[in-house]
Amino acid sequence: MSFSFTIPTGKPTGPIQLTVNIGQMLFLLGANGTGKSTLMQAFSSASSDKARRITAHRQTWFRSGSPEFTGRQRAEYETSVFHYDRQTTSRWMDDYSEQRAQMAIYDLVNSENVRAREITRAVDAKKGDEVDKLSVKDGAFSTLNRLLRLANLDIIVSIEANDEIVASRSGSKPYSIARLSDGERNAILIAANVLTVPAGALLLIDEPERHLHRSIVSPLLTLLLKERPDCAFIVSTHEPLLPVDNPDSKVLLTRACTYQGDGVESYDIDLLEGSRGIDDDLKQTILGERRKIVFVEGAEHSLDKPLYSLLFPNASIVAKASCREVENAVAGIKGADELHWVKPFGLVDNDTSEPERIADLQSKGVIVLNVYSVESIYYHPEVQKLAGEQLAAVVGGDLTEKLLKANIDAIKAIADSAGHLSARVAEKSARAEVFSLLPKKGEIAAGGKRTAEIDFGKYAQNEAERIETLISTSDFVGVLQRYPIRESSALDAIAKALNFTNRAQYEAAVRNLLVRDLDAVNRVRALLGAFPSDLIA
Repeated sequence: MSFSFTIPTGKPTGPIQLTVNIGQMLFLLGANGTGKSTLMQAFSSASSDKARRITAHRQTWFRSGSPEFTGRQRAEYETSVFHYDRQTTSRWMDDYSEQRAQMAIYDLVNSENVRAREITRAVDAKKGDEVDKLSVKDGAFSTLNRLLRLANLDIIVSIEANDEIVASRSGSKPYSIARLSDGERNAILIAANVLTVPAGALLLIDEPERHLHRSIVSPLLTLLLKERPDCAFIVSTHEPLLPVDNPDSKVLLTRACTYQGDGVESYDIDLLEGSRGIDDDLKQTILGERRKIVFVEGAEHSLDKPLYSLLFPNASIVAKASCREVENAVAGIKGADELHWVKPFGLVDNDTSEPERIADLQSKGVIVLNVYSVESIYYHPEVQKLAGEQLAAVVGGDLTEKLLKANIDAIKAIADSAGHLSARVAEKSARAEVFSLLPKKGEIAAGGKRTAEIDFGKYAQNEAERIETLISTSDFVGVLQRYPIRESSALDAIAKALNFTNRAQYEAAVRNLLVRDLDAVNRVRALLGAFPSDLIA
C-alpha cells in the first residue's frame, strides 16, 4: 500500500509526483515560511480517513492522567477532527487541541484494556495456544516504556486504578503523567498516537523536535518507524539532522512557495531519495552554521553514541565499529571536495595508546580521549556524584556514605578481576612493542636492520604491580583511566551502591541529567580532554 501526492512546482519539468510507501519515512525539511504547514495540511486532506495528524501546535498538557470521555465521545471527536483537518484554518490553529491529547490517552489505555480482555477470553475458553500467541506481543505500555528508555528518557509509565496513567523515575513513587515535563509529555503523545493507529495509516508528524532534545527525538522517530512498519510516516521539521540520522528516508527540501489566495500555487521544492544531498544554503538558513559530524567508536546502540550526542549537541554523531574506521571516515570526508561544508571530527578511546600513536591520530583530525573507554566517563566519581544527587533528591539517604560504599565495592570488584585486567593491558602493551618494530617507510630500501628481545613476562609483572598499587591506595580513577573495567563486576557494584536497580538504570540517569543540566554537560566533557573550539561551539 502507498500514498501518492502531486506537488505543483512551477518548473518546466512539471509537478513532483510523490509516493510514500508503507514502512517508509519522508522528511519535509525547510526553514520557516517555506510552505511546510500547507503541504502537511494538503497531505492530510488527500489521504482520506487513513491519515492521523500530530500537529505542530499540539497541546502537551493534560488535565489529568485519566481518559476524560467515553468510547462513544471518542468516536464523535474523531469524526470532528477528521473534518477539521481538511479545512484551511487547520494550518495555523487547532480547535481540538485538548481533545487530541485526551484521544491519545484514551487510545493508549483502551489498547491495553483490549489486549487484557482478549487474553482473559482465551484463558476462560482454555485456549492455551491462543493465550501464548497473545502474550508474545508486548502491550501498549510495555512497548511505550521500551521506546522511552531507548530514546534516553528515564521514566516508566503504567496504569493504576480508575485507568489513571502514572509515571515513575528511578524507583520514585508513581505520580500523574500530568506532572511530567513538557518534553516527556510530548514524547508520550507522539508515541501514543503512533502505537495506537490502525495498520495502513499515514502518520503526519509536525515538528517533533518541539520541547524535545535531539538526542531524544532522533532515536524516538527511528524506533517508532521500526515499531510500526505497517504504517507510513511524513515528518515536517526544521532540524536537518533528523533525516541525516535516518539515512534511508526520503527528503523533501522546501525553499519557498508562492501563494494564490489561501492556497499555494507552486513550491520551490526538491525530492531527495536520501539525506546526503541536503544543500549547504538550506543548512545555513536553518542552522546558521556549518555542519559538523563526529565519528565515534562503538555500535549504533552502544553507550558511546547517546553520551556524545548529549555532550556535542550541535554535531551529528555517527558510530563506527573501530578506531580504524573512525580514522578512515574522517580522512574520507576531508578528502572529498564536494563535501566542503562538512566539518568532520573523530573521537576514539585512549585504550592505553602510546604517545606516538596519539600524535599520529591527532594529525589526522582524530581526537584521543583522556579515558580508557566510555565507561570511564559514565562511572567516574564526579559523574557518580551528579547522578547520585539526582536520585537522592527523590529517595533520600546519605549520598556521601553511598559514594564511599560505591568506591569500596568497586575496588573490591577490581581486586577480584585484577589478574584478568592487568593481563589485558599487558597484552596491548606487548603488541604495541612488537608492531613498533615493523619497518618504517624507506627502511627496507635503505637496508635497515632491527633486532629485539621482548620479555612478555616482564610486561605482565609490571602491569600486575601497577594495578595492585592502585587497588591498595583505592585509586579508582587511576583504574578507570588504564583498565577495561567493563570486564569486571565493578560497574554493577557502583550502580547498586548508589541505590540504582541496575547498570542500565544508572546509565539512563546519567544521560537524563545531561539532557537537563548544561553545567553537568560542561563538567563531564572536561573529563574527556581538550577539544577544538569549533567542535564545542
